[in-house]
Parts: sequence; structure tokens; C-alpha cells
Amino acid sequence: MTIAQDTYIAAMLAVIDWEQIVVDDSRTGGSARYPAIDLSQAARGAELVLLSSEPYRFTEKHVTEIANTCSIDVQLVDGELLSWYGSRAIAGLEYLRRLSDSTPLTFRT
Repeated sequence: MTIAQDTYIAAMLAVIDWEQIVVDDSRTGGSARYPAIDLSQAARGAELVLLSSEPYRFTEKHVTEIANTCSIDVQLVDGELLSWYGSRAIAGLEYLRRLSDSTPLTFRT
């Protein structure tokens, strides 16, 4: 699954000038907030796949599977910072900027 372009998470990525891969969401009439995708197809145009702790808790096992299947960089990210608006917004943007600058991240478990 991925995020629709009109989600809070997509807006957070756009603020730091990251481009989100646009996926064909025609199977759901274009209305799914988190559309199902064929990751190997979608990853062809991507430089990095982010796996979030929200709403599904991805693990290192998933990182390895996706990295090996798609030959792409995969990063676990803190979903609370990226998808919970309000008091976490500023910290979430700082977190994304550090990721963008390739600074090692601390992932809260």
C-alpha cells in the first residue's frame, strides 16, 4: 500500500520537496486513502521506500524483503511523527529533513 496524494503524510513529504510516486488507483475509483500497489512496479521510479510504524508496524524483516525484491533503498520511519498532525508536525518535518540530508535517524520503538 502507499499514501494517496491528498493525505497529511503526502503533504509532509511535499513540504521538504520530496516527490511521491504517483500510482494507478483506478481499481478503487481513485478514492482510496491508502491504495494497494504493485511495489516492484512502483519502485522502478523511486530512489527510496519508506516503511512506517503507522498504521502497520513494519519491521527489519520487511526492509530486507523489499530491498531484496526491488533492489531499492528502504528506510523504517517513525509513523507518529509523519502521520499524526498537531503537536508532532514540527518534529515530523525536522525528522524528514534529517532523513533527506542522510543524517542517521533514531527510530522510536
